[in-house]
Amino acid sequence: MKAITLSVLLLCLLMAPGRAVFSADLMIASFEKSGRSDIGTDIGTWNYNTADPNQGCAIEVVTVKDELGKIGVETNVLKISYRVASSMPAFNGIYIKLDSADLSPYDEMSMLIKGDRERGYTSKFKIEMKNDKGERVVYLVKDITGDWQKLVIPMKELKALGSISDWTKMKEIVFTFDDITADVRMGTIYVDDIMFSKKELSQ
Repeated sequence: MKAITLSVLLLCLLMAPGRAVFSADLMIASFEKSGRSDIGTDIGTWNYNTADPNQGCAIEVVTVKDELGKIGVETNVLKISYRVASSMPAFNGIYIKLDSADLSPYDEMSMLIKGDRERGYTSKFKIEMKNDKGERVVYLVKDITGDWQKLVIPMKELKALGSISDWTKMKEIVFTFDDITADVRMGTIYVDDIMFSKKELSQ
């Protein structure tokens, strides 16, 4: 009887006026699953010209300490080393397959990100979202620094780009480094906790 009473009380508190109710996040990649995404899909690299030694991309899951919000805790992150230092057109990056995931309910995409001060890093690169129809949007990520920060991209900004008509069956997320956008042509960035979230709901 006490358990039932406590459950009812908790429900009443959650539904009280002005009380925030948090909906579920969709974690895409926490990099704690041996190189695969949290939804069981592939994570890999792509290169425009594999014969050119002055361009390419490599990834590695590494363990770091004191990530943003995790002081004193070790966690796995994705290390992305890119090179677009060619005299020819150069672009490459990573992909995360989404397996027709429905992203239409979510309000924002987010991730933790930082540049490597010792190896150098670009302060900007592109994120592409592609659906099963072959439609895509391209979003410019800016202001990367050498410190961990949470990057939040409102889904309304991605949808406002107008190139994707159907967000219910998404194919992949792509990070693109290119010789025109990158302000440092060879470097390393780290990313973690790529996810989609709904904003808190107020009743």
